Amino acid sequence: MTKSAQTITVLAAALLLGASAASALEIKSGSDKVQLQLSGEINRAVMYADDGHQSKVFHVDNSNSESRVGLSGEVSASDCLTVGSNIELKWQDNPSHAVSMQEESIGGEFVQELVELYFDRNNFGKLSVGFGGMASDGSSEVDLSGTDLIGNAGVADVGGGFFFYDAKADNYHENGTTVSDVFKRHCCDLFNRITADGLGKRNRLRYDTPEFAGFSIAVAAGEQESYDVALNYSGEFNGWQMEAMAAWMQPGGGGDQDCGHGDYTQMNASVSVLFDFGLNLTAGYGHREVDVLPADGEDPEFVYGKIGYKFGQLFSVGATAVSVDYGVYENSDNQLIGEKGTATGIQLVQELSDYSTELYAAWRNFSLEDNTGADYEDISILIAGARFSF
Repeated sequence: MTKSAQTITVLAAALLLGASAASALEIKSGSDKVQLQLSGEINRAVMYADDGHQSKVFHVDNSNSESRVGLSGEVSASDCLTVGSNIELKWQDNPSHAVSMQEESIGGEFVQELVELYFDRNNFGKLSVGFGGMASDGSSEVDLSGTDLIGNAGVADVGGGFFFYDAKADNYHENGTTVSDVFKRHCCDLFNRITADGLGKRNRLRYDTPEFAGFSIAVAAGEQESYDVALNYSGEFNGWQMEAMAAWMQPGGGGDQDCGHGDYTQMNASVSVLFDFGLNLTAGYGHREVDVLPADGEDPEFVYGKIGYKFGQLFSVGATAVSVDYGVYENSDNQLIGEKGTATGIQLVQELSDYSTELYAAWRNFSLEDNTGADYEDISILIAGARFSF
C-alpha cells in the first residue's frame, strides 16, 4: 500500500470511529474558533438483473449516492468572511455501477470525494481550492422529484457494468459493450468514475458568485488544463419551486480517450419544477462536440425526462415520492456507429423521517440498437434498498 493510500485509510478509519462515537461524545476542534460537523451515510441495496441470457442477484452499494463519511470545519474569521474545509471519503463494496454477470464481487476501498479549502466572503462570492466538484458537476442531474436517490439522468449508476447480449450471434458483443458505454452523457473524470456528471470532481480552483435574483455563476479551472463554467438558478413562485443548471466544459488533458472520444467540448443542462400540490417535472439534455469522429460517426447527445409526484401525508412516517422516467442516449460509444440506447424506469422512495432513513425500490430497462445487424437483448434491473444518513 502506498503512503498516500495508507494516509487516506487511517483518516477514513478515524472518521468512522468518530461517527460511531458521535452520539456519546461531542466533536471538538483543536481550535476553539472552529466548528466541526460529522456527516455521512450508508446506502445498501439488493439488486436483481436479467440480461436476456442469464440472471443473478447482487448485494450492492447504490452508486446514485455512495456510502460515505465526511468532516467539515468552519470558522467565521470576521463578520463578512468565513473560512472552512471539507473532507469526505466514500466506501463502496460491490458498486451498483460496476458489478456484472462476469464479476459480482468487487471489494471496496476508501476513495476521496472531497478534500477542499474555501473562503466565502459576503457580497464577493466563494473561492474553493482542492479536490471537489468542477463548475459543471451535477449539471445534468438537477432533480426535485424526491426519487433521484434511485433514478436520475445518470441512468448507468445502477447497472452500468452489465454487457449487452447479442441474441443473433448468441454471445456478448465482441467489443464488450456495457450499459455505461452506451448511456454515458458526460466525460469520465480522472478516475474513470462513470457516476460523475459534467467534468465531475478534480483538483481545481473554483469560484462561485453570490446569488442575485436566484441566479449564480460558477467557473473552475482543473488539473490537466480542464475548465468549465455553469449558470445556476433556484427560485420559488407562489409555493412551487424551480431549479435549473446549464454548463459548458472543456476536459483538457488531450480529451477523453478512455471514454471513446478525443478532444471535445460539451454542453449539459437540466431543469426541475416541483408544484405545491406534489406534481414535479424534470428534464435534462447534453451534447458533445467531438473534434475527430470515426467514419459515419455523429456527435453524442442525450435527452432525459421524468414525471413524478410527492405525497406529503400518504403515510405518517414521512413523505412518499413516485416517478417514471425515460431517456434516449445516442452515439456515446465509438465502437457502435449509429447506436441508440433507451432507458425506462419506475422509482419509489419512502421517507422514515423519525429515523433519518429512506427506503426505496426501482425498476430499470435498458435497450440498445445499432446499424451492425446485431439483435441485443434488453437488460432489466430490479433494486430495493435503504439509505441511513447521519
